[in-house]
Amino acid sequence: MKYLLLYFFTICPVIICAQNSRIKEIQFEGIAIEENSYTEILKLKDQNALIIQIGYSSYPIRVLDSDVIVYLNNGKVELYKITESVENGVEAKVKKVKIKKNNYLQYWSFLNTCITQKKFNIDKAKLNFEDKENTTLALATSGGQTYHFNVYQNKKYINYSSFAPKISISQKYPGFEEKQRLVDLMEGFEDIIN
Repeated sequence: MKYLLLYFFTICPVIICAQNSRIKEIQFEGIAIEENSYTEILKLKDQNALIIQIGYSSYPIRVLDSDVIVYLNNGKVELYKITESVENGVEAKVKKVKIKKNNYLQYWSFLNTCITQKKFNIDKAKLNFEDKENTTLALATSGGQTYHFNVYQNKKYINYSSFAPKISISQKYPGFEEKQRLVDLMEGFEDIIN
């Protein structure tokens, strides 16, 4: 009986947590030559962790403020607030934010929903205004934020960015559906963070 209770209270939670925290297969955009810089910036020991970056930048400020969620292969989740200068050679300011263990399941559940429902698959060409030659056209606005959403795992990556997507969505400009998908995806992760 003692062994049964020992098994139940030690082995079962490990099995249950491991099943919920397995990183599912993601269709990445490409493979880089070098590993993403966030593994080094965040001093991650898990080289195959899944890193999700949700960020906003306003030019000419030339700074990217972002939340970075790290899904570790041991089932843990880490959260960082990062401020980076767009200019080379300037170090990023990193602040680790504590996540309660009982919130890990919420992070993993949303990630798995995004993967299953293919929410990471966004038509990149429709996120910004492009002409027939697929060159980006300038949007006539007096200012706005560029939305950035990036996913990294080892050398694999997905990078999305869109300038002032909410303007395009409200005006129903061409491609507004894809911009709405990007905004919804980013807001979904932000809801978990906040």
